[in-house]
Amino acid sequence: MTFYTDKWTIAEMDSNNIMLFRKSKEDILLERITSDININSKEIIVKDALEEYDIAIDLKNNIYILYQNKEGHLILNILGEKKKEEIQLTLDGLPEVFDLNIIIKDEVIHIFYLIKALDVEEKYKIHHYYYKGNKWNDYMVGEITVNKVLNPIKLIQTDNNILLSYYSNNKVIELKEFSVDKLEWSSKSVLVDTENDKLFLDICIMDDIIHLIYCEYSFGNLVIKYNKFHYDNGKYIRYNEETISNEGSSSHPNIIFFQNKLWITWVELNKIMSRCSEDKGESWEQILYMWNESRDIDFVRYKYLTITPKDDVQLQYSFGSIYPEIRFMGFGPLDNVVEVPVKKKKLMSIPRI
Repeated sequence: MTFYTDKWTIAEMDSNNIMLFRKSKEDILLERITSDININSKEIIVKDALEEYDIAIDLKNNIYILYQNKEGHLILNILGEKKKEEIQLTLDGLPEVFDLNIIIKDEVIHIFYLIKALDVEEKYKIHHYYYKGNKWNDYMVGEITVNKVLNPIKLIQTDNNILLSYYSNNKVIELKEFSVDKLEWSSKSVLVDTENDKLFLDICIMDDIIHLIYCEYSFGNLVIKYNKFHYDNGKYIRYNEETISNEGSSSHPNIIFFQNKLWITWVELNKIMSRCSEDKGESWEQILYMWNESRDIDFVRYKYLTITPKDDVQLQYSFGSIYPEIRFMGFGPLDNVVEVPVKKKKLMSIPRI
């Protein structure tokens, strides 16, 4: 059916309280999928959102809704079990922000966003604010020069750091680390620098190994690329690279670790495709899977939050159905899939003169 690119977020507070957040025009809605309070209830929690918003949760079951309102201000709503608090974070309205992100790390609030530079039309600046010691501290982390599109930034957490990966332009993917102990940013590391333009981005880290995926143009088509890096003495060393998909129109890739398998899922012609590895990316199955039910239902790309992470699951984004039942799709049991062969790239044969 149809893949909708709207931002939807699922927050699993515990097994009895799972909440869905989505935007409808200028409203941000909260729907309780399972709840100790009101099952399947729906409420409007924001009525004046411009475009960007993000959700975070903490270990005390607080929900943080960050958004930019129509006057350009950044607004933070905090929903606790017994009270609701609304805070206007900016004194003056900002120009439109892009890729707004909020992270709660060790009870410290971190906010990230992109904003267009005033001096150069094609340049965007990455801003980082964190709230500690009753004051906001700010960094201008880096700059992005846009050739064709503004690609998203990607943030992941480790025990002591926040990792930021981003395109410095449409070809180069860089990574920086923020130390939550030292409260400072590292110098940038270049992960990928090839000639072809790229789109989208996802990343996960397990056992000090970084798994990175993105889309890259190849002869006018798009393919999913996978890279694996090991951290060694201040440098990220790439030791595995794989083309995951066939050439086509692949987009919005996700990387998921589930029940001892590493999955890469993506959208191709409004259908969900995937490929998996049983050895954490050392090798990949020589078959692709097309998920049959995605032909017949509408689906979105969910952001997933939980306060009780599991050792055998790493999941930040996943495709999933909308109605009548909300569930993730594209990985797990292969009950309703079509196997698609991986096409070997043919080498050009040029006759002798």
